[in-house]
Amino acid sequence: MPTSTIQSQSELLIKNVTVLPFTLQANGAIDLNPGVTDVRVEGDRIVQIAPEQVLRSDSGQVIDGTNQLLIPGFVNAHAHSMEILEKGRYEALPLELWMLYTYPPLRSQHLDPRLCYLRTLLGALEMVKSGGTTIQDDLIELPYTTPEIFDAVAQAYRDIGLRVSLSLHAINQPLHHTIPYVGHFLPEAVRRDLEAMQGLTDEDWVALFRDLYQRWQGKDGLVTVVLAPSASQRVSPALMHRIHDLSEEYNVPIHTHLLETKTQAMTGPELYGESVVAYAKRHGILTHRTAIAHGIWLTPQDIELIAEADATVIHNVVSNYRLCSGVAPIRELLAAGVNIALGSDGMSSNDSFNLFDVIKTAGLTHAVTNGDCDRAPRAADVLKWATYGGARSALLHDEVGAIAVGMKADFVLYDLNTLSFTPRGELPIHLVYAEHGQSIRKVFINGQLVVENGQVLTVNESEILAELRDRLPEYEVYRTTMLQQAERLRPAMEQTYQKAIAQPFAVNRFSG
Repeated sequence: MPTSTIQSQSELLIKNVTVLPFTLQANGAIDLNPGVTDVRVEGDRIVQIAPEQVLRSDSGQVIDGTNQLLIPGFVNAHAHSMEILEKGRYEALPLELWMLYTYPPLRSQHLDPRLCYLRTLLGALEMVKSGGTTIQDDLIELPYTTPEIFDAVAQAYRDIGLRVSLSLHAINQPLHHTIPYVGHFLPEAVRRDLEAMQGLTDEDWVALFRDLYQRWQGKDGLVTVVLAPSASQRVSPALMHRIHDLSEEYNVPIHTHLLETKTQAMTGPELYGESVVAYAKRHGILTHRTAIAHGIWLTPQDIELIAEADATVIHNVVSNYRLCSGVAPIRELLAAGVNIALGSDGMSSNDSFNLFDVIKTAGLTHAVTNGDCDRAPRAADVLKWATYGGARSALLHDEVGAIAVGMKADFVLYDLNTLSFTPRGELPIHLVYAEHGQSIRKVFINGQLVVENGQVLTVNESEILAELRDRLPEYEVYRTTMLQQAERLRPAMEQTYQKAIAQPFAVNRFSG
């Protein structure tokens, strides 16, 4: 399969196009004032934005942007490509039970790297077609990520032309050391098998990160290698401190999960005598480089710690609903000055990498968590989370998330003569509540035309789907083994979940 069929455009001029800049203002809002102008791109960056009478092109491609809207591509700040082949598998299920099937703790097999490559392409295809240009893929491969799997996933994003922050996920604690109560319910044979699981040593994990960083960081101007301690309770204190040091040394993000569920809320007090947020801070992984997925069961004290650290919280509202996790305290986080990003999460808890689903749900959810309608998020707020907020979570906010001179040419052209924009009111409101990607005509990433009129130009979609269908029986055999492993743990985890839910806690993140 060819790695690319389209070369980067050396010079591009988009004329007479309606632009929403999305640039960050001094008051913390983004500029969504529309203006008709011309935009010039050279190589991978926007080099000039000026009225028609100023910009001319004697070479390169010229696009007539009349009745088209130009905005930056969306940033999917939290996703798991490992789950793509689990799409459409599960109804609503609590996270602690769902994880047994999606990420079985007793799994000892690695999936073939070619299948990892194909499944990644499947998710990337959906994302670029729906206007996403950057993804943070938290690559969870149990019992650990091999260099061959990381390479396969990174190559898939490279072949599509999608900008990716790809994390090396770390878990080095057995399940019953990370969740309270479960140890009381586990059969002894299962406990022994959990303790016998072999992962990477701390030294091997650090060496692997250094190797992957050297080989992939900045590749084609698209790849960022990210540190990902799974959660503070799933990683030893020693490894957390190593991760902090690596983040300082390489100036790369720390991507983690904190307080997604009521069970995790009980984990800190029961295992450490403090919140898992305070525990993360004490061991060095709560910093200005930290992006926290979920953050649902945060207390006011947790929110204060996150704000003090200048960390990001990634709101995965669709996944949180699907997994019965609760409603994140977004209003409280915003009041504390915390940066918010949006994520799809994985496809077995969302079933889609189309960020429009998340954008609309996020806009609607927090209008009903309080009777004060004046405090409901506005379309501008949600669009900020989907662009600047996500870029900031990946430390890419100086590169992507806005239409401005010097920024990367990662943007999307929408047709304004579609049903979604007719009659034409406030463009940000149309984007949040009326559009779903059907008006997209062109997607550029790093100055390269990746999507045109619904077709991805960089890979052959039909060939990808055909090869994947041929190999799905192989995956089903692999999956059957996963399910058998999960069933050994389910009774103990069901008891654990019920006990955790029944415990009193400082906050309640369930509605109704």
